[in-house]
Amino acid sequence: MNGLSREFVREVQQLSKFAYCNCQSPSPWEEKANPIPTQQPACPRRRPKQMKNCRCVCKTWLHLLVDPSFAQLYHTRADPCIILQPTNKNRQQHLYAVHFDNRNNVRNSIVKFATETHLGMGCNVKLSLLDSCNGLILLGKLYRSQVKLDQLYVCNPITGEFIIVRPGINLKSSPMCPCLGFCPKTQVYKVVLLSKKRYVAEVSNNMVTLVYTLGEKGNGLWKSLNVGDGLLHQPRNTTFLNGIIHWVVRSPSVPQFINSFDVEDECFRPVPPPPEFVSPEQTMRSKWTVSLGVLEGCLAIGERAKDVSYCFHVWVMKEYGVQASWTKTYTMDFIMGKLEPLLPVSQILGLCRNGDVLFTHQGGNLVSFNPVNPSFKIHKIEKLCNFLMHPYIPNLTSLRDIARGETLFNATLR
Repeated sequence: MNGLSREFVREVQQLSKFAYCNCQSPSPWEEKANPIPTQQPACPRRRPKQMKNCRCVCKTWLHLLVDPSFAQLYHTRADPCIILQPTNKNRQQHLYAVHFDNRNNVRNSIVKFATETHLGMGCNVKLSLLDSCNGLILLGKLYRSQVKLDQLYVCNPITGEFIIVRPGINLKSSPMCPCLGFCPKTQVYKVVLLSKKRYVAEVSNNMVTLVYTLGEKGNGLWKSLNVGDGLLHQPRNTTFLNGIIHWVVRSPSVPQFINSFDVEDECFRPVPPPPEFVSPEQTMRSKWTVSLGVLEGCLAIGERAKDVSYCFHVWVMKEYGVQASWTKTYTMDFIMGKLEPLLPVSQILGLCRNGDVLFTHQGGNLVSFNPVNPSFKIHKIEKLCNFLMHPYIPNLTSLRDIARGETLFNATLR
């Protein structure tokens, strides 16, 4: 059945019983649905490749797989992976999902999405992967390392659906940091543009952030927020965790170098760094030698060691918001792995299934570190070596349900 194993078919059939019981609308399999099970069946943890193949089935199966109840249940239990876009000119239209098995191998776990970055608008349309959040991705045009903000695209690469988001003001090319956020409580997605004061003078005399809420709740309007003095320098990268967007503030006049934006209440708050980082000397150095990430559901900091440039420390905030809970969890010796300790600082991407730490190196290479037997592994993806990459969790939910009221397009049908 188009690459589907019998085991997966049985698992989906079992899970469909639970998914159906939570459906409120009639469906093609309604008459054959089984009674409510007494216990919730185990949700299949399928790799992205298998989930992509499972869409190549009959209409009844496809309706089941894209049903909101099934999609939500699968999404809550799916294994995280990485989504990446090659920077090579002849491959930059492709998107890949990379899943790591228990042995930290990716050879049989690479999926090239049918959805390409030009979104069916023609190969001359060059869009870059800007962010990923909760299964959706944010795409936009880059011009001299700046994002052209006349049009941004929010896309589900599994379904191929996308919407076009336009700021509605004259921000055609600005050094803003576009990111994508999700509110677990209200189940809404928001496009957030973090900016510096002088680049948004036409909107406000104060520094602002622009926020767009997808769907009917946003009314198709952008909202401007005053962010005070915490955003004097444009963020380079953002990290999403539990409904909050985080980034490093590199301004010398801001003592707290970790800032955050709560997607639900749209408020900015500093996040306390490890106690070892609070001295003025260490704080100023840290602004340029740290990056943020997520490890096992906790906020993490990657830091180049102060006195030994080839060492890389990883700190984990065991209890969010509690400064004393920061723990130095890993120390990596780049010389041992024959990796050059150059800028930009490595970006933490997450943990592999076998416990290895996955991170970027020199901005575009994918590397993992084994903390048990200290060693490094450089991952080659189809003979490519430079990527734009973000953590990713597969999401089968249709944008029609996520962003009701928005004009919907499909990249695979254009």
